[in-house]
Amino acid sequence: MGVVLNRLLQTIRFDRDAFVWMEFNDRATGDALIIVAVTELLFLIAGGTPLFGLVTSFTAVMSSLLSAIMFWLIYSGLVYAIVAFLFRGDGRYPIYLRMIGFAFPTLLLTIATTQIFGNDLIATLVGSLWFLLVVAYGTHYVSDLPLDRSVVAAVLGWAGWIVVSTILGGLSLF
Repeated sequence: MGVVLNRLLQTIRFDRDAFVWMEFNDRATGDALIIVAVTELLFLIAGGTPLFGLVTSFTAVMSSLLSAIMFWLIYSGLVYAIVAFLFRGDGRYPIYLRMIGFAFPTLLLTIATTQIFGNDLIATLVGSLWFLLVVAYGTHYVSDLPLDRSVVAAVLGWAGWIVVSTILGGLSLF
C-alpha cells in the first residue's frame, strides 16, 4: 500500500514517474478503483454522514459508491475517446482509468471551496480545477498531445460527463 500512496502523491504533484508507472503496471487499475471508493467514502463523511451511518445506511453508501465508479468509468472513456478519435492521440483506455482514478482524490478540494465560496457551482468549478489539471497533465504524457489539447480533452470530457449524467439522471427506470 505504501507504493500506491507514494504514486498517489506523485500524481497530485504532477510527477511524470507516476504516469510512467501507471502505463506499465496493470495492477494500478485495481488500485485506482480502491482510491475512487475511499475518496467517495471521505466525501460522505465530510458531507455529514457519521461513521456508524456508513454501516446502517448501506443502500445510500452503495448508491454513492456506484455513482463515483460510474463517473470514473464514463469520464475515463470520454477523455480516451476525445483523445483517440478527435485529436488522434495515443494511449489505451485502461491507462486513462488508472490516471483518472489516481487523480480522483484532488476532487476533495471541493469540500474546502464549498466552505469558502458557499455557492455550490463556483465551489465545484474551483475544486475541480486541480483534478482537471492532473488529468490534462497525465493525458499530455500518455497521448503525446500538446498540453493545450490535453487540457481541452480533460474539459471536454467533463462537459461530456455533465451531458451523460443529465441524460442518465432523467431516465426513469421504475
